[in-house]
Amino acid sequence: MVLLKGFGQDGFRFFTNYESRKGKELDSNPFASLVFYWEPLCRQVRIEGSVKRLPEEESERYFHSRPKGSQIGALVSRQSSVIPDREYLRKKNAELQERYRD
Repeated sequence: MVLLKGFGQDGFRFFTNYESRKGKELDSNPFASLVFYWEPLCRQVRIEGSVKRLPEEESERYFHSRPKGSQIGALVSRQSSVIPDREYLRKKNAELQERYRD
């Protein structure tokens, strides 16, 4: 699952972690489908096409628009990577909360 954040003449804009399995798969195979339920029409819609990375500035702008807790959560839980245990996540979260406190 990815986060669809907009659409326009240039296509659909979504965000996912570049280092996640999805991110790596999209790098190696730049074709994807988007499926969503359109409730007023009682229809499921499927859109297929090629994908490309958004400019780095747009990705950075989106990341920094998120609440601080969400930003830290994204840094703490590296998608698709093995973690030793839940305590590791707690400690890493506490470290980053302290480092980036206001």
